[in-house]
Amino acid sequence: MLTQEKNDILTRTGRGTPMGKLMRTFWTPAMTEAEIPAADEPPVRLELLGEKLVVFRDTDGRVGVLDQHCPHRGASLFFGRNEEGGIRCVYHGWKFGVDGKCLDMPTEAADSPMRCKVSALAYPARVAGGVLWVYLGEPDTAPPLPDFEFIGLPADHIYASRWEQDCNYAQAMEGEFDSAHVGFLHSLVNKTTDDDRALTGRFFRDDKAPSWKIVPTPSGLMACNGRRVEQDKRYWRLNQFLMPFYSMIPPHPNDARLVRMWVPMNDERCWVLCVTFRPDRALGDTELAGWRNGDSAHRKVIPGTTVPTERLDNDYLIDRTLQQTVSFTGIAGVRAQDAMVCETAGAIADRSREHLGTSDRAVVALRRMLIDAAVACAEGQRPPGPDMPHLYRVRATQTVLPEGMDPTESDELMNTARPDPTPTAA
Repeated sequence: MLTQEKNDILTRTGRGTPMGKLMRTFWTPAMTEAEIPAADEPPVRLELLGEKLVVFRDTDGRVGVLDQHCPHRGASLFFGRNEEGGIRCVYHGWKFGVDGKCLDMPTEAADSPMRCKVSALAYPARVAGGVLWVYLGEPDTAPPLPDFEFIGLPADHIYASRWEQDCNYAQAMEGEFDSAHVGFLHSLVNKTTDDDRALTGRFFRDDKAPSWKIVPTPSGLMACNGRRVEQDKRYWRLNQFLMPFYSMIPPHPNDARLVRMWVPMNDERCWVLCVTFRPDRALGDTELAGWRNGDSAHRKVIPGTTVPTERLDNDYLIDRTLQQTVSFTGIAGVRAQDAMVCETAGAIADRSREHLGTSDRAVVALRRMLIDAAVACAEGQRPPGPDMPHLYRVRATQTVLPEGMDPTESDELMNTARPDPTPTAA
């Protein structure tokens, strides 16, 4: 359990809060590249860390991310005209470029110096790895982008999606580090598969109380969870947490790799961005079709929106007959099942009422790491992650080891999971 004070530190991300300050030292993944409007198209709304923004491309294709409110009288620039190199507020015609500078102020005299003194709040923006990244901290402190494996890959090696989740980012992300739930929440009724490593396979079915080894890293932690699969063997999965809101879980052998990003929209809602990728080849039509339809890596949404089809206000389309005969939950889709258990705990879960067990070790470690980092940042200590982008070039992985062998002693696990010790060239 957490005290209310610590829960507030963990969950509150607005400007001026400890966690908000910590998150603003990192680049924030905001939306997929495909969602960015084309040049001179109307702007789109975006909310990040409680800040209401608009995103647009100017005539030259440069991406602008501005405070939604015009600095004149506060009207929303979402309703503005994106034209000839900038976005023009329809209230009085003031026009702003992607850097926030006022390009035109037609309501003032031509010789007025006011235009040079007024600017819209603008944030640095970059497009990389199929994702729009926004830096919400002080512009002169912007670090390099995190060196995730998918950044720099050809576009046809990457698929990115984004959806909404109606709860705080922390409780949404915690499910990635709660391996014990897999043998229940995602299981089938009186049915398994021949694939041992599938979520409905023998490895998850037979041992529902995994053992844990938590390994801190310079910018996060490795959550190693092991299940006994034979008398003398244990199946180990190593999930990665990377500050401040990234998770990696091991893919099924031969499947694409993934990174998920649990980005606060505000304190009570979050964006989930998922990037699936193959370092060695282009993605196939079959896997792309599955992800677009919301397979286990991604979530099914109403076409043209970020709104999930199975959600709280429609009871996740639960099928009680299916729950009795096929699916343990009666809810279609792993991502929808995860969202249900997170969102029904409340927009911000009251963690003072919890009763945590040994299966929650990784969740406890994750919370403690985030809270400690936020407090340290509020006291003036900059975390290492933003300035050491190579720390993000890691993988989640899995293997079967002899019973009793510490997973950190396995070169197969650790050589893949630990970052390359060589910093990336600037």
